[in-house]
Amino acid sequence: MKTDNAIVGVNFTKLDTTVIKYVDFLSTKIPIRTVNNLFVFTARNSFDALQQDGGKKDGDELLASIKQKMNETITPQYKKIKHIKNHAEAGLFVQKFYHQFNRKETDLIVMGKENGSHGSMNKVIIRHIPSQTLIVPEQSKRKLSNIVIALDQTELSEKILHKALEFCGLVSGAPTITCLHIGHMPSHAQLAEMFGETHQLSMSEFKKIYDDYTKDLKESFENFIKDSTKNYHSTKLNVDFVGDTRKPYHSLLSYLKTNDTDLLILGTKSHSMLDAVLLGSFAEKVISKNNTVPMLVVK
Repeated sequence: MKTDNAIVGVNFTKLDTTVIKYVDFLSTKIPIRTVNNLFVFTARNSFDALQQDGGKKDGDELLASIKQKMNETITPQYKKIKHIKNHAEAGLFVQKFYHQFNRKETDLIVMGKENGSHGSMNKVIIRHIPSQTLIVPEQSKRKLSNIVIALDQTELSEKILHKALEFCGLVSGAPTITCLHIGHMPSHAQLAEMFGETHQLSMSEFKKIYDDYTKDLKESFENFIKDSTKNYHSTKLNVDFVGDTRKPYHSLLSYLKTNDTDLLILGTKSHSMLDAVLLGSFAEKVISKNNTVPMLVVK
């Protein structure tokens, strides 16, 4: 994973300061040597009108003035990263980020998320650009001691795990890494259906079956982690499990609140700009609801 040249989305709001301070801090933990701040002027009709009326002069002057403002207000906020480049472009949001991603040969895009927002633009970038995307909520703390990797034992989990460990390998200071299995647990009604309509499960029977099911999932997950990390001998991993009968993302969000988590790493089904599928509903909900823990979405 290449993080030397990071692309940071800015929009001239107070969220910029949160993101900049976090990226500055992150540069002390992973190799970030150059930051490419990107502002996209998306009012295409207004920009096109300026270009036509001014013979392309007015639009160019507008972008130049925005870049100058970035030089004056954005660049000085970085205290640890010395190589700062500012880019002001007009056009489609995703298109400009994709162009910047290809031009800078980076695997890392960093974006902020306002408190209470659904992270709509974060999701758009993740869906359409084949990069790793770091989402920094407004309430994020600048720590990187405890990293949680969310997995579910699907066919993509091993790839997500390896990408996550690749990132963790860049982090200095030997952070604690926890592989967390997010399990979708059967409900009482579902278990009862498995035994047929004639058998009504008592609560004690349900608890025993539920506990046995949980135990099997935990053992299966532990074996999965062991088999998938044979080439990572120097990496010490903790293994944990949470399950939910209805909405597993609830259990993950609860886990983040009750456990000291500095970074959440999760995967997505979207792998290229041509991929038509949306983010999985699990990742969608986590991005929408999480307002405190930075999230690295890997592909």
